[in-house]
Amino acid sequence: MRFGSTGRKTCTLCDRPSNDECALMPLCKVGSGKKVKVACVNVERRLCARMAALGIYPGVEVELLRSGCVRVNGGTLSLGTDISDKIYVTP
Repeated sequence: MRFGSTGRKTCTLCDRPSNDECALMPLCKVGSGKKVKVACVNVERRLCARMAALGIYPGVEVELLRSGCVRVNGGTLSLGTDISDKIYVTP
């Protein structure tokens, strides 16, 4: 958490307004069977474009089926831990 140029608290990851306890968590920390909403994808530009092409971008709802497997837009994707720990979600 940090203060932006306007003096409001913002998330350190995506510069969005935030409360005292930011609810963002990495996708790899979500329990199986939970549905969450993607808040930000904190990866390099090329990989971010790839994730968007696969349907993972801010605002989309994903369901964690089991560790590394997610359902998004009716399809199932397998993500490595190195990628899923850089996709931040909210409950």
